[in-house]
Amino acid sequence: MSNAHGLEERRRALREGALVQAMPELGTLIVTGLDRQTWLNGLVTCDLAPQKPLPAGAKAAPPAGGAYGLNVGKTGKIFAEVWIVIAADRIYVGALRERVEQLRELFDRHLIMEDAEVQDASGEHAWVFAHGPRSADLAAAGRAAGAEAAIVDWTGLGGALLVAPRQAEGAVLEALLAGGEARAVLPVTAAAWEVLRVENNVPRFGVDFDDQNFPQEASIEERAVSFSKGCYLGQETVFMLQARGHAKKRLVQLAVEGEGGVPAGAEIALPDGAAVGAVTSQVEDPRGTGLLALGYVKYKHAVQGTALRVAGRAAEITRAPRAGGGAGVGGGAGVGGGAGRAKV
Repeated sequence: MSNAHGLEERRRALREGALVQAMPELGTLIVTGLDRQTWLNGLVTCDLAPQKPLPAGAKAAPPAGGAYGLNVGKTGKIFAEVWIVIAADRIYVGALRERVEQLRELFDRHLIMEDAEVQDASGEHAWVFAHGPRSADLAAAGRAAGAEAAIVDWTGLGGALLVAPRQAEGAVLEALLAGGEARAVLPVTAAAWEVLRVENNVPRFGVDFDDQNFPQEASIEERAVSFSKGCYLGQETVFMLQARGHAKKRLVQLAVEGEGGVPAGAEIALPDGAAVGAVTSQVEDPRGTGLLALGYVKYKHAVQGTALRVAGRAAEITRAPRAGGGAGVGGGAGVGGGAGRAKV
């Protein structure tokens, strides 16, 4: 099977079924204790207060049984993405392995009188993500195979999070892939997901944003931040940037004309040549010619349809945050005021 054919099948599964992705790059923190949920809620941008363990066989609108959010510093800049699953007697926190130990230390520093304990269980647990509209249907199959699960749409494409003892990872993956009709549920490799995420405007930590960015710069605030929950570490800066100002730059998706790639970090400029940003990710455009790219542009130019140039080649913003806020992530409605040109 050619790579192109394999990608097309996965685009279809992402649009109509689900993709199943093992996530070996994630480590695991386990939070226990009577105060675990209220305490952790004060350290992440998402709202954990309404979340309960996912009932057996439940079908629910996301988020249910967990959440996707961020840990930000006092300055409001992102320290880590976190994927959270609420279980009956503990909370699982998934984060990139290179961030887990520092995240554990940070969490420990904020334990004062609370009945909560944080343990690094990265060696004992494995994470699996499902992407696509059928993802929620797979949660029950994963749980039957030994995983804890949550229905969490962190990309705008539909999604579920599963965390399992490492020895059960194979059984969980097998159960998920058997949980749909032929070609409706397919596995996806890291390399294939890298292409699909750019096509669907899903940014990646360490590539498209990092600990020097505010959530609003990375255009993920609508998915990852609650602006109605109580206090959390870094809230004041994140809230004030949303309510009384704006980020200086925003992450957008662009269609770039011409054949071949552009240099890493290629300059994004106005038609008159004035630099306004830089490319962070790029893949071949599935429509045939040119590239799809993610990159930062200055706030006032982050509007869908804006004509730009990337490394001297004609380009256009295809997805951008909505005016006044909004993530512009994934294929959800209202992205940049329209559906965008690069849906799967």
